[in-house]
Amino acid sequence: MPRFFFHVRDAHRELSRDEFGLDFHDVETAFVMTCFAARHMRIAFTVCGRDPRDYIIEVMNAADELVFELPFSMVFDHEIVRRPILSS
Repeated sequence: MPRFFFHVRDAHRELSRDEFGLDFHDVETAFVMTCFAARHMRIAFTVCGRDPRDYIIEVMNAADELVFELPFSMVFDHEIVRRPILSS
């Protein structure tokens, strides 16, 4: 099962790295779980006085390659997200 790492980047390009990662069956499952996580993290950012729309979750594979990125604004502005933004 592939391992995915979920790094959070802010508007100033500062990065919070996920050192452990999570295993999911495929990219689609990782994407859905990333959307759920962003919705839950919204509360934490708001409590700290930060605008969650200033953040992006970068999802990397075990080879440290970008699989997709999810801007928080995409989740909040479009409550139903259907597919990931895949990197080229």
